Amino acid sequence: MMGREMDLNAWRLLVTTVKTGSVNAACDQLNMEPSTASRVIKALERDLGFELFSRNTRPVTLTTMGKIAYDQALRLIEDHTRMMAKLRTDINEMSGMIRVATYGGIGALEVAPLMVKFQQIYPDIEFDLVELMAPPPAGFIDSEGKNVDVILSYQVSEELSGVQGWYVGDMPFVACASPVYLRRHGMPRDPDDCLRHIGLTYSSAFRSPADFLVKDGQRLPLKWKNTIAFHSVLALKNALFLGAGVAVDMSLYHTFKELVEGKLEPVLGGWHVPTKECFTYVQEDSLQCRRIATFVEWLVERQRETFSKLKQEIAAAGFL
Repeated sequence: MMGREMDLNAWRLLVTTVKTGSVNAACDQLNMEPSTASRVIKALERDLGFELFSRNTRPVTLTTMGKIAYDQALRLIEDHTRMMAKLRTDINEMSGMIRVATYGGIGALEVAPLMVKFQQIYPDIEFDLVELMAPPPAGFIDSEGKNVDVILSYQVSEELSGVQGWYVGDMPFVACASPVYLRRHGMPRDPDDCLRHIGLTYSSAFRSPADFLVKDGQRLPLKWKNTIAFHSVLALKNALFLGAGVAVDMSLYHTFKELVEGKLEPVLGGWHVPTKECFTYVQEDSLQCRRIATFVEWLVERQRETFSKLKQEIAAAGFL
């Protein structure tokens, strides 16, 4: 059972007693019965293993150890008071830190520009953008053990307790390769052709390389002649431009512009990695902070606009 030395209210009683000069005066200030206060002080002394007050003098004075305890307790109570004042103020302020986690490639292309725009609206907001190391709920703690406020990721299958999620759009995938690669190795037209081609694969701590493709309700296994594995979307994209192989793990968000410009070409005749649903996740407790709730509402709206525009452009270009 927890001793009184771990009870903040017991230390508050000690500090108030010394400041006011008596237990009775402290009780008036703390709205406590004198008999209760006496029991708390005695229990605190018992759990500490020494007396705080010398009761042989009038008025009662602190013992040597009591003075040491009082000095430390005074700092403790003052720090706690400042902390609570900051927390109560901080929860309603449009200032302070917001920590966001997402995939490396998405962070650079999508999230960073949105952070800049939001900070232009609220200059006192600070951001810390980190790479997502695990899907929620585990992803709410980063690799350094720090708390994450907002996660942008693909939908997770499990039920998330204490977490609120917003669907923001679908992320389609199109298999593609560079014209340089296709001139050298020819056009792969279906998953069976991949056995004669080099696959540029992507994987992360919570995402494995694609091992099947879908089309019109059909599903076929995916196997390559050789592979080059990447753990960075941007590195994979660079290899794709260099003509290193065929990629099926790249989302259209990363390749649409290059497909339109002809720097990349769609392959595999419409066979693709299944479309993924994208979500923004926040712990419900974090939404009590006005800055986080405001940012999330604004962010979700911007993301939905981006996905809606992308969907229209993809349809107009005839890639899906």
